[in-house]
Amino acid sequence: MNQVSVSKNLGKDIGERVRAHLIVVGFDDIVCNKYLPCIEKAVGSKFIDSYSIIELESQKINIEEKISHIKLKPTSVYYLPDPRRKGVYADLEDFEPIFKEIKKYKGKLKVYIATELKAHEGYLKYCIENNIDSLVEKPILAPMRDGQFDPTLIESAMRHLVNVAKKKSAKHSAMTLSRYHKIYNEKVLKPLEQKMIELDAPLTSFHLRYSGGVWNLHREYESREDHPYKYDYGMIMHGGYHYIDLAVQFLRLNKLIFPDSVFSLTISSYAAYPADQNDRIPKKFSENFDDNCPNWPSGSNSSKYGETDLVTTFCLRKKDTGKILTVGTISLEQTTPSIRMWKNLPSLVYNKNGRVSSVELEAQLSTLHSVNVHCFDVPNQNNQEIDRISAFARISRKTNASLLKGEEYNTEETHNGFFHSDSNRQLMTAWLRNEEYRSQLADHISTMRLVQYMAMSTRKQGYPITFDL
Repeated sequence: MNQVSVSKNLGKDIGERVRAHLIVVGFDDIVCNKYLPCIEKAVGSKFIDSYSIIELESQKINIEEKISHIKLKPTSVYYLPDPRRKGVYADLEDFEPIFKEIKKYKGKLKVYIATELKAHEGYLKYCIENNIDSLVEKPILAPMRDGQFDPTLIESAMRHLVNVAKKKSAKHSAMTLSRYHKIYNEKVLKPLEQKMIELDAPLTSFHLRYSGGVWNLHREYESREDHPYKYDYGMIMHGGYHYIDLAVQFLRLNKLIFPDSVFSLTISSYAAYPADQNDRIPKKFSENFDDNCPNWPSGSNSSKYGETDLVTTFCLRKKDTGKILTVGTISLEQTTPSIRMWKNLPSLVYNKNGRVSSVELEAQLSTLHSVNVHCFDVPNQNNQEIDRISAFARISRKTNASLLKGEEYNTEETHNGFFHSDSNRQLMTAWLRNEEYRSQLADHISTMRLVQYMAMSTRKQGYPITFDL
């Protein structure tokens, strides 16, 4: 089974089988920094009894270093061999015996899947088939073919998993930013939903621009296994998923006005790639990072990398009549202002490439009402070091107050000092308490369908694709 355990206490409370035992598959900096406090509270509140970790053997030194600095130690840690078979990223032969052993002593299990994206599907499939509650990181899965991402397989894989899950009692959720977010969901989406019902007005335009502020160097595109671009997936399958999911939630609001209609979406995309980066970042800055690579990629590194920046235009139609309801854009861009100033990636730091995000979103209800939000990160500098990054949001609304009595033509509100990760923690806490209902697996089929066709669209560079939303 090729495992190493840091504790022999697994069977200590064999008689206590009511509370679930949490298995964390993939123990990266996000889990340590963002979710360990949630796990600690869940243990303290007796929603789970304890937790174990499954990681790759190649990460053993890093994992032991992390564990040495945390208060709540895992019951056990299991190390799997790095992938040995081509195209297999979650080897059932390696991890199934571990799950069975933990279940033997602990009974009920809950599994948080936080591996690199390629391995999501294998663990999720196992949890679904074996009726084990799971929470999978975004994006839910990335089907691979011959070592490269194949987006054409997404929807069929999703539908299969959801159909199997329907026959079981276990619950499965997806971790994403935009289901419990203080601004996007609570302050913008919910009030707009109420306004659409009040006015009986559809969503007629929607524009979203996510500026990721991510700065990877050419050598990092080749070497990184966390957030990699070398497997032919990029912004769509990394941070962009949060905002694609948010866009789908807005577009689906049209069901409030046309509940019996089927909607079709036509999209057209343009994308930039790592191979374009050398011409896009000024030489006086890239040379300071030893990153002036005019002939990159070449030779064995000439395989296609995932996109770094893309813009998708779309129109949403009522399928039966062909009438257009919503026009808009979704822009997911990495090559935007960053806080990176270091040549080499720092160890034990999650924000290795200086990411600092900015999101602009506007939704309009024909001639009656619109809402605009600009939400951006605010780095806090302390003695030349950035010790934390909070967020600021400005929400502006325009209304035809001539027709809508009691309304104002223009209103504005601001929110300061909050953290995007609060929404992730809220989702994690709800899941650990068996109370998660906003981000269940089946509710992500539409999002993953849009992911599939956006990924396909980037490869066609401007050619339109139409599909049912």
